[in-house]
Amino acid sequence: MQDAATQDPAAQGPGDTLAEEQTGPEPALAEQSSRGELELRDRAVGRLVVMAAAEVDGVAGPVTRVLGQKLGSADLDGHVKAEVELSGQVATVTVRLSVLWPLPITEVADQVRQRVRQRLDELAGLRVAHVDVQVTSLPTDGCTRRRVQ
Repeated sequence: MQDAATQDPAAQGPGDTLAEEQTGPEPALAEQSSRGELELRDRAVGRLVVMAAAEVDGVAGPVTRVLGQKLGSADLDGHVKAEVELSGQVATVTVRLSVLWPLPITEVADQVRQRVRQRLDELAGLRVAHVDVQVTSLPTDGCTRRRVQ
């Protein structure tokens, strides 16, 4: 019995010799400078910032305030707000969020800054000049209840 490699070519079907027909050299990748450019919009980078900040434990969405009064409550699902200004490959970032009580605010803010810098470098190749973190409230996770006195 003959194996597939030694069979008569006339006995093979039309699709059996496809690998033999495509024996040309593999196309080389174009040089990086001739591939084109990547343009990132502030809004797209802002979404990367929001996702990066939400990866930090203890981060929740900001509380909206009007004339010093809260409108609603903190978004405990982590939907933070971000503003980004791009200047070439350098980003300046402002993040608005809440930090869950009783976590240390400065540690959470430092973790957010670090994560935002890391993710923008990894995912977009951007250098981050500055990350402002604005903490709008310190919500509880819903476990503590008010006591009537």
